[in-house]
Amino acid sequence: MGDFMKIALINDVHANYEALKVVLKDIKSKKIDKIYSLGDAIGTGYAPSETLDLLIKNNVICLLGNAEAYITMGPDLFPYLKNKNIERYNNAIWTKEKLRTDQIEYIKKWPSSIILDYYNEKIALCHFPLDVRYDFKGVWKYAGENPKELFRINTEDDFEKYNEEVKENVLIASKEPLFEGKTLDNFDRVIFGHHHFESNHKVGNTIINSLSGTGTNIKDKAVYYVLDYKNNKVTLEKVEVPYNYNKVIEELNKNSYPNMEVFKKYIGI
Repeated sequence: MGDFMKIALINDVHANYEALKVVLKDIKSKKIDKIYSLGDAIGTGYAPSETLDLLIKNNVICLLGNAEAYITMGPDLFPYLKNKNIERYNNAIWTKEKLRTDQIEYIKKWPSSIILDYYNEKIALCHFPLDVRYDFKGVWKYAGENPKELFRINTEDDFEKYNEEVKENVLIASKEPLFEGKTLDNFDRVIFGHHHFESNHKVGNTIINSLSGTGTNIKDKAVYYVLDYKNNKVTLEKVEVPYNYNKVIEELNKNSYPNMEVFKKYIGI
């Protein structure tokens, strides 16, 4: 059995401070032993520094998402930002400028994945389970319909097609392989975020759970999940909490920053 009873999972907060605030308050009102953030805590949204301080204050165990990698590695390393999406590129720069040095050092310590022995299940947590990470185009194609795509790994042919910048990125990712180098079928359950939508599958004996985004849900509901053990089985329950959506709109109307329109779409403005 695991060392604790209940785990709260948040993901893809994307610097939506108001959403995170109510979620953590709701979690605190319940008998939750640990809180994990599955990446993209910052990036795109309006309050990166405040969001990080709140995560630190509440002892949230944070995993690295691609949005954090843009800060720790620098956006120049990612060709799909530098060459194709200047607004996301500029947002990464803007986000980093909003952070203190101690916050950036804090992010650098986040792992990319973690393995839990939770009661009768071995569970893998991450931001996105393909260990091609930030480089191969297929990373972005999972649409919630074919989970077998998530089991894909880089091949020699793939590597030869990468330009030099992307090859460099592949090497960085390989220094810290997801799940200690284990493949997804080594686990009873894999839980991740990244796409902001919920989907649930089973491939072989592995349950695949993609989670809705905590700070990127449409309209005035923030989302988190509770991992629990009930009736002799592991359960994963979605919880929705109303938050001050109008205050977020006010904050956005007071400011202008790169890629803000994408954040507005995330929350349905």
